[in-house]
Amino acid sequence: MNRIRRFRLLGLLLVLPLACLVVLRLVPGLDLAFFDAQAHLIVVSGIAACALVTAAVAVASAARSRHPGAVWLGIGCSAVGLLMLGHGLMTPGQFGRGFNQWVSRFPHLALAIFALTLALAGRHASWGPNRWIQRRPVTTALLALAPMSALVVATVSNEAMLRGVTGVRWEENVFDVVSVATVALLLTSIWTHWRRWQLGRDIVQFAIVLAAAMSIAAVTAFQHGRFGQLSWWDYHGFLLAGFGAAVYAVFQRGAGQRAITDVLSVAFDDDPFDHIERGYPEALRSLVRAVEIKDAYTHGHSERTARLAVEIGLRMRLSPEQLRAIARGAFLHDLGKIGIPDQILNKPGRLTPEERAVIETHPELGYEMASAAPSLNEALSVILHHHERVDGQGYPHGLKGSQIPLEARVVAVADVWDALTSDRSYRPGWRPEEALAHIEAAAGSHFDTAAVDALILLATEWGVARASDGQADEAWEAVQTCHEVDGSTALTSV
Repeated sequence: MNRIRRFRLLGLLLVLPLACLVVLRLVPGLDLAFFDAQAHLIVVSGIAACALVTAAVAVASAARSRHPGAVWLGIGCSAVGLLMLGHGLMTPGQFGRGFNQWVSRFPHLALAIFALTLALAGRHASWGPNRWIQRRPVTTALLALAPMSALVVATVSNEAMLRGVTGVRWEENVFDVVSVATVALLLTSIWTHWRRWQLGRDIVQFAIVLAAAMSIAAVTAFQHGRFGQLSWWDYHGFLLAGFGAAVYAVFQRGAGQRAITDVLSVAFDDDPFDHIERGYPEALRSLVRAVEIKDAYTHGHSERTARLAVEIGLRMRLSPEQLRAIARGAFLHDLGKIGIPDQILNKPGRLTPEERAVIETHPELGYEMASAAPSLNEALSVILHHHERVDGQGYPHGLKGSQIPLEARVVAVADVWDALTSDRSYRPGWRPEEALAHIEAAAGSHFDTAAVDALILLATEWGVARASDGQADEAWEAVQTCHEVDGSTALTSV
């Protein structure tokens, strides 16, 4: 059921335009006939303008960031802008023109190039062509623009160019194949950017999804709509909506929080954590800063814990919603320490049992503080329960096993790893092999077994060997306070 809800909006974006086309084709009375050459040129010019603005922003961004994804986006949007402009200029009846094959060819070619470049934008920066693009982003864009510009100028100047008047007997079959390939590529890109949107709720990611979905609708309407009727006109509306939304999203996002260059560069990053972080509400960022000012031990620890927790969650195949909750909760898991008196939190010596009891109130204090911000609801379960134990011996509520929210169980494992492996003023960080042994020994009693298994998998990827002399209590004690405690030899961390 959760999976259905997660993809409901995407389903509507893909299905509703196609449903409109089906209705128009099945009910001829609704498929009104209308054609005006000047109106067509105006609408197509609007599409071209939106696409070219997005392209210009992307190329300018790529010139500063040298991110290949922005270059590919710029090339794809330039193709839509230039070729759709050519489509408008070749409109039958405009400037005394008759019907020309390029009126049909330009939209197919524009959307095929857009689909291809959007797919290529998702390739890793280490891919061969991308390494070349990183060194020469503007040159790459200009090299791609040159033949497209030349094609538009040549065909608009001479209608007979490249069989523009007579056509080619088999080109309709080619259009069918190109359309299928275009839709397939767009679906791949939609899946990639939909997951990124779910991670961070970034409007730029949603705009890319919308542009790709509207392009699929446009391809279908152009192939199966009736020329000069509503079922044909709607493909123009789809493209205008898709690329208009892209322009709005880029400028809204860039003006709101970060420079446009950063917005477009991160849009094509592979790291899921980067996409989650982009969606952080300002309330979260403010609270993290407040915690780090209050408690020097927390500086850097929260972000490291959040990044590791997301990596663990990825290997557990958790949903984007769960990964987002994990990251936000991990960033704020020590929020309650703002409410701990300084003389206890920053005490230079050992804590008494009574002082440790005060420290252990921080999950509930943090929960109360975060509850005041509705945008942080996802993080609440982690903040409150990251010190619970699978065997029920944790705090504040002594929950057992599956009673503990999964997100909190994941963060608990990431928290202890960072606590054990980080240097503290009272002891150096333990070797990764030792830390892993202690955490593995605590699996099933102190920590969630699946989360520990995911950490072991990660450690294997890092090349960390597994030791065999771990102690469960050592791992547990490592995340309870920032001090040594009277009566305990375990040293602990935030």
